[in-house]
Amino acid sequence: MFICGYHFPADMGNDVSFDKVIEKVENGTNAAGKTVTLTNETKEGTILDTLTVPEGTFAHTAFVDYYENVAEMQGEFKMVYYTNKYQISEISKSVDGDKTKDLCRKLDDMNLYRVKVA
Repeated sequence: MFICGYHFPADMGNDVSFDKVIEKVENGTNAAGKTVTLTNETKEGTILDTLTVPEGTFAHTAFVDYYENVAEMQGEFKMVYYTNKYQISEISKSVDGDKTKDLCRKLDDMNLYRVKVA
């Protein structure tokens, strides 16, 4: 099972606790002082929205980790696949609460997102 780009043993099934995922994500990167920007795009490339992920949240750390360690694309912006954004959103809803509530609501759509970390 892969969650947020990390492999978890098959014997854990679909019941990998959020704590284990958060631990791997936090150990994978140092997100302090970095800015995370997401652009919400249609499949035609029309930018619908530009979002800033609040620093100090799981979502912020997870997107930095995704950008630096998981995404294999080159360039300033990297595509975030639906599975990854959905997994980040689900964990963030649980642990970040109101800080990322509006962001997570947007991430649950079917639009494409690109992430930039600076």
